[in-house]
Amino acid sequence: MRLRFAILLIVAGAQFAIAGWAAQEDASLEKSNSDKSSHGDSSKSEPKYDQTFSGPIVEITATQITVSRSILGKPAEKRTFSIKPDTRIEGKLKVRAKVTVGYVATDDGDVARLVVVRTSQKPSEKKPQP
Repeated sequence: MRLRFAILLIVAGAQFAIAGWAAQEDASLEKSNSDKSSHGDSSKSEPKYDQTFSGPIVEITATQITVSRSILGKPAEKRTFSIKPDTRIEGKLKVRAKVTVGYVATDDGDVARLVVVRTSQKPSEKKPQP
């Protein structure tokens, strides 16, 4: 019985090691592909950011955007992001619009690199079947 358990542990450990190696290989491949694509037309490539934050906009100014995020069981969290001239904005920013912000944290605060406005997908009305 102990021999079977030991073999099971060895096999499981080997599978975890292989899975970790494969994930690391995928990550390095993805990074090398993104490095190759970043040398192309910079207006079409996605800006580089480290983290994302999603929720409705609660306040907008010319240089900042404040987004609120609610997670079940936790208090609502608000975050303010600086908008720079090189920040890419996809969609029309307005209060209560749901957005996803790709940002980088700097010493001066969070700087938005990409802001995507999420459009609401209205379900199409189903026609009654005869």
